[in-house]
Amino acid sequence: MSEESKPINLGQLIDPGNHKYELSVSNEAPEDAVARRTAEAADAELKRKITFSLFCFALLIVGVVFAGCIYTFATGEAEDKKWASGIVSAITSGLVGFLVGQGKK
Repeated sequence: MSEESKPINLGQLIDPGNHKYELSVSNEAPEDAVARRTAEAADAELKRKITFSLFCFALLIVGVVFAGCIYTFATGEAEDKKWASGIVSAITSGLVGFLVGQGKK
């Protein structure tokens, strides 16, 4: 047999005490991975800040409406008290529903 056609014995090529092998499959460089994770963290932080700001704004608006309805309910006439009590009960039931939903998580 010629030198090119001889089978290769892999056992002879590998010396078990001197080599350490690692298989890694990645389609991005480590620098790109760090940049991607940094960008994702910044995006997540921005999303959390926007969500919190919207929550605070909505809470403020609902609080103002609730306080206005309570004031109208306390000082208004009978017709005003009807719609004020409906809004107050809707806000209260929504809050209770939200809190019950949070308790199930």
